[in-house]
Amino acid sequence: MPHLVVACQGLLAVVLLVSATSKLRSGQALRALADSLVAMRLVRSRWAVRITAALAVAEAVVAVLLLVPATRRAGFAAAAVLLAVLAGGVARVLARGTAQPCRCFGASALPLSRRHLARNVLLGTAALPGLVAAPPAPALAGTLLALLTGALAGLLVTALDDIVTLFAPTSRTDHSKEAF
Repeated sequence: MPHLVVACQGLLAVVLLVSATSKLRSGQALRALADSLVAMRLVRSRWAVRITAALAVAEAVVAVLLLVPATRRAGFAAAAVLLAVLAGGVARVLARGTAQPCRCFGASALPLSRRHLARNVLLGTAALPGLVAAPPAPALAGTLLALLTGALAGLLVTALDDIVTLFAPTSRTDHSKEAF
């Protein structure tokens, strides 16, 4: 179980750091996400940039909490809450049928789909081992391997839209009904 906690720690930290970085790398990136949140009718236009910036900062803070041993458990709790909120936003957009691109990790052209909802729910579930298991104290080699495995999984999660686009049939234009 300790290795699972460390792998989940690496997974969540990488996903949240990549997500925060993709939003904070430029004013244009932050504005693109803010505009997409307005188009999805999740936030009002006048609050969009502030809410988007707060989201990016929250992602970065949660990632740091996950990586610091003394705050690891708080990081897992914060990650679970943050991902539940994000999953709720995706669910709301899907229920409305608003087909807008997901700018979670940058400039994806794919609209939000059930795949994005499943991703956020699964990532939120990845926080659970860190909440229920005792703090890990495995051997260094095992810890590093688990952390790297989780980090690699995190990188794959952040590239999911690109991977789907790469392998999707080119004639398919309606991505809103994708299962995964």
